[in-house]
Amino acid sequence: MKKVAFCTLGCKVNQYETELMEKQLEKAGYTVVDFENIADIYVINSCTVTNLASRKSRQMLSRAKRKNPYGKVILSGCYSEEIKSGSEKINNVDLIIGNEEKKDIVDIIEKLEKGKVNIKLKDISKVNKYVQKERLDKGKNVRESIKIEDGCNNFCSYCIIPYTRGRIRSRKMEDILKEVREITKTSVKEIVLVGIEIASYGQDLGSGESLASLVEKINEIDTVRRIRLGSIDPRWLTEENIARLSKVEKLCNHFHISVQSLSSSVLKRMNRKYTQEFVKERIEKIRKYFSNPLITCDIIVGFVNETDEEFRDTYEAAKEIGFSDMHIFKYSRRKGTAAYNLESTVTEEKKLERSKKLEELSIEMKQDYLKKELGKTVKVLIDERKAPSKFYGYTSNYLKVEVRGDDILWGEIQDLELTSIEGNTLIGRVKQK
Repeated sequence: MKKVAFCTLGCKVNQYETELMEKQLEKAGYTVVDFENIADIYVINSCTVTNLASRKSRQMLSRAKRKNPYGKVILSGCYSEEIKSGSEKINNVDLIIGNEEKKDIVDIIEKLEKGKVNIKLKDISKVNKYVQKERLDKGKNVRESIKIEDGCNNFCSYCIIPYTRGRIRSRKMEDILKEVREITKTSVKEIVLVGIEIASYGQDLGSGESLASLVEKINEIDTVRRIRLGSIDPRWLTEENIARLSKVEKLCNHFHISVQSLSSSVLKRMNRKYTQEFVKERIEKIRKYFSNPLITCDIIVGFVNETDEEFRDTYEAAKEIGFSDMHIFKYSRRKGTAAYNLESTVTEEKKLERSKKLEELSIEMKQDYLKKELGKTVKVLIDERKAPSKFYGYTSNYLKVEVRGDDILWGEIQDLELTSIEGNTLIGRVKQK
């Protein structure tokens, strides 16, 4: 039996697609092994959102070849889309496939084993329909991701993703609901809706379907206990959409917003099509309809010619809004994007300095939020065991909680009283009935 090993880099969509490839190969008789093991075939499901991600992808190719010089190495994912035209020389790889070829991984590996490497690749920019072999068996985890769309039409000036993932392609709602029903028959309690730009779900279907209507339909499935959203573009958060979500009983009280900057002038250069004031207004609406929501965001520092004043705009606005956490990235030039050829005055040292300052603010705001949770009794979905009697789980608003107890806790939603904080983790105890 041939052994196949995967290394998955980047987003939850890549992680979901790796699971699909693994399941297809297992059904075809292959054995999936850990990437650190010796395998006959290695698949690097790559990321290219930053230069660091691309470098990591190349490093994993080299590692795979060192593990088994005689094995076959396949590069897939977004980095493969960036280089599959042959414009960049790359070593330690036997075959490069794109994102659309992942669904044909069994056929591709069989051809590669027979020495056929001239596999026809699709032009991702011309793919206009969601076609993906989906996972329709029972889920094995307590929390499972469900991919609802692929692609993005936003063309932010810094971002390579529309070129590596193509245009928006929404999955049929009936197929999503079918998968949700199937994987929640056993241990799965929480569904996480993921995609490249989930706020755009349904725009291409022409049938009135939307992210809000999808969430409402999933909420009606008896076996689903929780629904969690992936990253959301702030423009989707209209009062109408927020009000609809507030009526969804099983929706988790957590919003991760793809903000990217809180300087209106930087946002304009990024082609983000909204302002600082717009973001503040949308977050006020969330807090109007949801009680104590955890609101997190992505922020890019050091974008082209970001001035000290523009950075201060972002810093002060983030502090005023009071995000519970921020995911901070240093701007990375990506070949093929609108911003690639623009000269910037922002040094790497300045990016690092600004990044550290925002990270310190993020830690401070996270701690403030955690302290306000102490003494509360909250519902925690236990999904991780670190020791025989030590368990971890997450609240609806995505706070990590540690609790001591026995195996009966695992895989269930427990009422825990929050008693203390250790780092970024709340300590809870089982509420006595």
